[in-house]
Amino acid sequence: MVVGFAGRAVAPAFAGVVAAAGLLAAQARAGETFHYDETNVRPAVYFAALSNLANAVMFSGLGEALIISPYERDEWLRRAGYVTRPAMPDMAAVGPLYAGAEPRFAGSPDIAVPRTLVWKQSSFDRTLDPGAQAWAMAKIASPEFHLQYHDLPDNKLAGLMMIPQARAQAQTLERRLLSPAGLFVPLHADGAFGEPSPRDQIAVLWAASNIILAGTSGRDDYWHAAYRDLTDADSYRGLLRNAFAAVRKLPPQTPADRGLAVEALGRFAFAIDDDEGRADALTLAREHVEALKQGEATEIEDIAFAIYGLTEAGRLLAEPGYGEAAARIFRSRLLPLWDDAASVFRSGEEPMIYTPRLAGAVTAALDAMRWHGKGEEVASAATLFPRFFENAVIRSGLMQASPLPLVAKPYLENELPEHFAHPALSEAERTGTAPVFASKVIYEDGRWRVGDPAFRTSDALFLANMLAIRSDDDRTDIFLPDELIGKLSR
Repeated sequence: MVVGFAGRAVAPAFAGVVAAAGLLAAQARAGETFHYDETNVRPAVYFAALSNLANAVMFSGLGEALIISPYERDEWLRRAGYVTRPAMPDMAAVGPLYAGAEPRFAGSPDIAVPRTLVWKQSSFDRTLDPGAQAWAMAKIASPEFHLQYHDLPDNKLAGLMMIPQARAQAQTLERRLLSPAGLFVPLHADGAFGEPSPRDQIAVLWAASNIILAGTSGRDDYWHAAYRDLTDADSYRGLLRNAFAAVRKLPPQTPADRGLAVEALGRFAFAIDDDEGRADALTLAREHVEALKQGEATEIEDIAFAIYGLTEAGRLLAEPGYGEAAARIFRSRLLPLWDDAASVFRSGEEPMIYTPRLAGAVTAALDAMRWHGKGEEVASAATLFPRFFENAVIRSGLMQASPLPLVAKPYLENELPEHFAHPALSEAERTGTAPVFASKVIYEDGRWRVGDPAFRTSDALFLANMLAIRSDDDRTDIFLPDELIGKLSR
């Protein structure tokens, strides 16, 4: 069992079993024969996402150190179910995140000692990137992520520890990364601003909406109660309005960005507290989705996010025609790209490149069809998703090591370890590389190789957001909640 809280066993979210040494060795032998399918892929999707977020914000030290208030710490412990105060874990928790690094451990890693999981600082790109802050904040403020595999006190504590991290990321966006022109831009280590991008403005809108929705929801569970009591949703409304203004000033131009914008605008429509702003957001969403419906996306990322955006627009705007258009694009443009030998959708001629951003786009499209499609599209997407995930994310080398040590022992008592982490993945303690996403993998001549092992925070956490699982009551973090859609005044 892993030890983490100063001598006490740390369960689930950030430490797990390390009877794992023998377990990982046994898994490696099964790596070539084990395959994911619809019945067993769900835990692997979850823990691939969790591992990237946990390494970024808790283990690697890839950012500015977070100072935690003792009052907040005691609140977390009480809400997580502790009756005595344990020592807190010694780990490199950060607030504002840096743009990227080589995900190599600084010393000999020991999963039982979280402080040893820090990365070599010499490779850190200390740019404060708006996408990195926003996608971390969006995942942290995603409810289903914290309500799945969070059954034990240590699970809940890990989820609540992230509240001040999201707050610090929001403050960084509003106070340091908002340019005089009203756009969210990178801040380089030398103090110079970088160039703005439409996708970063969309990401900030998504993230600001998420944290307000978390703090204003009436759902009755430990996580929503903590956000209602420990955060001030109104304190994020300035960021929300600035993000909406930024999306209007620097609007998306590509089908991929338009598809993401539809989702972010839908979230904004639920989070904003005035009717005029809501109406403006829905009007803008309709403009973007009409462009998607009429356009002829040809690149795979554009095709995938057109499917996702049209699906969500059909639900948000109560327009079935948009969902029908999404299904047509899925059938006519995405499915013909499937390569049965590689078990991925072709992104171009060989050498074929996949990035976290592209893997996230295809994941969103497949989820749109398997969870919100109809008829044959549902069956096709459900069958292809496990194969795509196994090959584009796992066997390709995009996921660079096994997240199995992050899985707590109680979960392994009821499900096979390979359901949580594919046996083909290497052991991080052996290779010295953290279990996070690479920046680029390449498929050529029937083989995958890692083209760039660097961890790019924004892209990796974007994929971590897209790798969402469905709860038992059919809620999913990357799709608009049915109950909010039902209350929406259009």
